[in-house]
Amino acid sequence: MEVYVLRLGHRIGRDRRISTHVALTARAFGAKGIYFDCYDEKVFSSVRKVVENWGGDFFIEAVNWKKFLKEFDGLKVHLTMYGISLMKKIDEIKKASKVLVVVGAEKVPGEVYHMCDLNLSVGNQPHSEVAALAVFLEKVLEVVFDLKFEDAKIKVIPSERGKNVVRKGEKIFDPTF
Repeated sequence: MEVYVLRLGHRIGRDRRISTHVALTARAFGAKGIYFDCYDEKVFSSVRKVVENWGGDFFIEAVNWKKFLKEFDGLKVHLTMYGISLMKKIDEIKKASKVLVVVGAEKVPGEVYHMCDLNLSVGNQPHSEVAALAVFLEKVLEVVFDLKFEDAKIKVIPSERGKNVVRKGEKIFDPTF
C-alpha cells in the first residue's frame, strides 16, 4: 500500500515547527511523501535535508490542494476529531492500494469533508495532528518502528544511556543497516 499525506492550512511563519513534525512523522512511519497547500522554503529544505542524511525516497511538494484532492486516484481519508473511529474503517483502508491522508493545520474548509471518502478520528478529543497521523500510519501500515533506509548517511546505534550516532564512512558505522 502506498500512503501519501496532504497538509492543509499551513501558515508560513506560524506553523513551521508542527508542519515539519507532520512531515517527519509521515516519513518515519512509512508514508511515501507529503503535499502542502503552499510552499515554505524553510520547512521543505529542513525535510529534504533529513531525507538526504537519514535516507529514504520520501518527497515533499506544494500543490493546489483542491485540484490535487479532486484528482487523487485512491482512497481519500481526512483525519478529524469529528469523524468516526479509525478502527471502524481500518479493514476498508487496508484494502486500498493507494491512500491520501488529509491533515489540517487550522480549520479545514468544509468542502474537504465532502471531497474525502472517509472522515475519521483517532479519538474525539482535541490533540495534535502529529499524534493522529502517527496512530493512523501505525495502524494502517503496521509500522515496524526501526525502519532502516539503505541510503542513510547517519545512523543511531540504540543504547540505553547516552547518544550513539555514527556517520557513514566512520570506522564504527554498521554496514548491516
